[in-house]
Amino acid sequence: MTPVRDDQMEHFRDVLRSIHLIMVESFKLRQVKVTPLGSEGSRLSIPIRIDGVDRTGSPVRYFGKILGGSDIMTEKTIQFFKNVYLQMEGRPPLFNFDRSAKELALHQYETMGQVHRLGIPTAKPLGTFALPGGMWLFVAEFLEAASSSTNKVSEAQLDKAFEHLRLMHRNGIFHGDIKPENFLFADKVYIMDVGNFLRDAPEKEKLSYDLACALASFLDLATPEKLVRLAKGYYGVRDMKRAAGYLELIGRRPDFRMSAENMKRLKELMS
Repeated sequence: MTPVRDDQMEHFRDVLRSIHLIMVESFKLRQVKVTPLGSEGSRLSIPIRIDGVDRTGSPVRYFGKILGGSDIMTEKTIQFFKNVYLQMEGRPPLFNFDRSAKELALHQYETMGQVHRLGIPTAKPLGTFALPGGMWLFVAEFLEAASSSTNKVSEAQLDKAFEHLRLMHRNGIFHGDIKPENFLFADKVYIMDVGNFLRDAPEKEKLSYDLACALASFLDLATPEKLVRLAKGYYGVRDMKRAAGYLELIGRRPDFRMSAENMKRLKELMS
């Protein structure tokens, strides 16, 4: 295990001090505590929980993401090779791997704000703030909801997930990082987080990639037959066929567990 250098520890302390100051000055909290959250998500960000006490003395909790981690180049490399793979398959590149931490934070804030205003359940974005070393903090409400992996999910909930996704797409909002942990199934069906598509990537391709990721995300919750049937309630034949072409790429992602049998069956049903 590589030891942590003194300068790295000092930078870590500076970031924590800055987060404490932001929560005191902008959110009027006392007794601020920052807790990292376990995640298999993007190496571009570190999810955190922020606890404190408000001016009335009541405990409050927020969700945060520290953007622009030390291994940002690893994530850029992954996004770059995803684009190379797509071009080798005769498809346009989709993924933006050249945004700064500030741009990532603002994109998260703006896009999640659009989702929230549509009435789709999500964590309401609350602000973005500069941190030391070119890093940025994104703050949103904290949702006390369990992920799909810890709940029994009904067919009606899966249908609602596709309905939410279709509403986003009809309003020109494309997620870009749909994966199992970005859907929360609780009292409502929540869509969380967003990724970074290239702005000028074709909308039909962004839609199809989102759709393929959604279908692959739910394979632990329902059969390919049921998922494709539900998706066809909101997407046409062309969308389904185009989405099928992204399954090979999604199968290479480390945050998906899609068996060769399930991938083959999804392709058959979608084509």
